[in-house]
Amino acid sequence: MNKGIGLLGIILIFLVTSCASNSPAVPRHFEGSSKIFELSNNGTIKVKIRNLKDQPMFWIFVRCAHWSGCYMQCQGPVVTCKSIVKKSGLKITHILTGE
Repeated sequence: MNKGIGLLGIILIFLVTSCASNSPAVPRHFEGSSKIFELSNNGTIKVKIRNLKDQPMFWIFVRCAHWSGCYMQCQGPVVTCKSIVKKSGLKITHILTGE
């Protein structure tokens, strides 16, 4: 009984730690990218516009080699966020909004 509980605990810890590690994707710089966006210290893409604090936050999930996928966090208009991802050579799988 104790061995079963111990084994179950080890499996649970493995699953929790492996599933909690979605990799953030970082956009490549391209010509003119410094005029469009900047990267914050935590890796969020911040579109350079007025009143950024009023803009929604998006989680853009992209294709990558990691088994659980990768995402980019972007604050600004969704059209601009999509454009940054495409110009970086990444393919969008889906987008979630923080509102």
